[in-house]
Amino acid sequence: MAEFYYVDYDGYFPVFSKHAEKIVQMMSFLNNEISGEYGLTPVASHELFRMTLDMLYYVDNSYKKDNKIPDKYDVLAFPTSDELLDSMRSLLKEELDRYLGSSDAANQ
Repeated sequence: MAEFYYVDYDGYFPVFSKHAEKIVQMMSFLNNEISGEYGLTPVASHELFRMTLDMLYYVDNSYKKDNKIPDKYDVLAFPTSDELLDSMRSLLKEELDRYLGSSDAANQ
């Protein structure tokens, strides 16, 4: 893995700073909801961080659904069985033609 922060700290730090600021804001909101709204025991920072990151998966899914953003797998077009068979036939024909063509050239 490239360590961009080491190679290009000046370019990397602003991106890191934006992410850190937003994660801390979400952690603060979650902590306020847990301890203030529901009166639960405050959560340790490392646990709050983990909870926030864990929630991002579900929040991302809801955000995509609400904003009609297609999942990257929805965009992929998988070939049908007929397309696969046609592709295999073409590939086998090309290989057979190549093989027969090279053996014909060797016999001459």
